[in-house]
Amino acid sequence: MWWREIAKIRDGVVGVGGGWFQENVSRKVDDGTYTFFWHDMWLGGVPLRVCFSRLFELADDKSCTVSLMSALKWVEGGAAWRWRRRLWVWEEEMSHECVILLRSVSLQLDVTDC
Repeated sequence: MWWREIAKIRDGVVGVGGGWFQENVSRKVDDGTYTFFWHDMWLGGVPLRVCFSRLFELADDKSCTVSLMSALKWVEGGAAWRWRRRLWVWEEEMSHECVILLRSVSLQLDVTDC
């Protein structure tokens, strides 16, 4: 039960913890092994599952790590993008926006996340 409360604080659930966790704790992504691609706040101040909620809904693997997504190639047409069905045009445009955002990411393969 205690861990559920901690998770609520981490996720910023309204009325729990007053937001102190997000304001005082940060994640440093190095190799991406311990960082969840869709769920963790590792690229900006909002999880990708929120920024790209439609893509998250359609993703085959909702619990993949940043390291795995990078290894599978998150470039346009890369193997990292596996969907439950074929994307519609507007969803493909959203996927393109996500790929553009990921271009700035450079993982440090010899250093573990903290």
